Amino acid sequence: MEHKLTGQLYSGNDLAWRSKDKMHDLKVGFCETCGFHHAYPYPDNEFLSSYYSQYVIPFPLHQEEMYRFAGIVRSIMRPDSSIIDIGCGKGEMLRALREKGLNNLYGTEFGSMYDTSKKLEFATILPYDITQLCKWSSDKSKTFDCTVLINVFEHVPEPVSLMRQLKSIISPGGTLIFCVPNDFNRLQLIYLNKTKQKPWFLSLPDHLIFFNLDTIDSVMTKAGYEIVRKTVQYPLELFLLQGDDYISEPEKGRICHEKRIAFENSFRETGAESDLEQLYEGFTGMGIGRDMYIIAKPILQSNKNPA
Repeated sequence: MEHKLTGQLYSGNDLAWRSKDKMHDLKVGFCETCGFHHAYPYPDNEFLSSYYSQYVIPFPLHQEEMYRFAGIVRSIMRPDSSIIDIGCGKGEMLRALREKGLNNLYGTEFGSMYDTSKKLEFATILPYDITQLCKWSSDKSKTFDCTVLINVFEHVPEPVSLMRQLKSIISPGGTLIFCVPNDFNRLQLIYLNKTKQKPWFLSLPDHLIFFNLDTIDSVMTKAGYEIVRKTVQYPLELFLLQGDDYISEPEKGRICHEKRIAFENSFRETGAESDLEQLYEGFTGMGIGRDMYIIAKPILQSNKNPA
């Protein structure tokens, strides 16, 4: 596929590299071909395999958000629905799903965390990447009612191709639910224009893909899915615009997090959690929210021939 990056391009000192090695020719920009921001040229498999061989998730979902996501899954699934968490890490989300009453759980992990996740007694952990998982699914004639990916798509080159591939493991009528960052969102851009800071979320080679709420609909349509629901996490960038600059002053990060939790707990402790969910779904129409949760279903292909 030929990629054409347009608009403002980020390279060199604009980018934060988490790996020892850097790709000095890599740039990040909006791709007219793909319809979203991404890095290019993509690192090759050898580069990424070396990086992820000792990978540790830098910012996992915090506990409250983990249980919120699990609750969203539970709200649309039966207790015996088959659910697979792709890239399950140490099994934190699988534990949250289990505590929400879901009991037919699978996970995949082929990285350094497999040795931990495979010890889970209540879930079947498969040591496969997605290509291997799709082959296993075909060989076993096994599909899943719900396929979950927490912060996966932003790490992989050509994510639309991956989304198409995943359709083969989703049961008829099944659901894809995933979490990805909402990057280049409106609050981030206001902050960057105001402060002239470097875009802190361009963390390579950890993140190669930068979806947002303005681009995700067309992405899912290209991949062959229909979005049935969108919601977001608390828009942390509000703090940046209120003077709590946790980017320039990282020590403020913990304080901002605690304020965010206090805000959300005010709803939970007063029986108004549905109002909180309504608020966060409303934020999607404004394009704001730190990470977004997308619930989608594969679009069924008609077998009818045109008249």
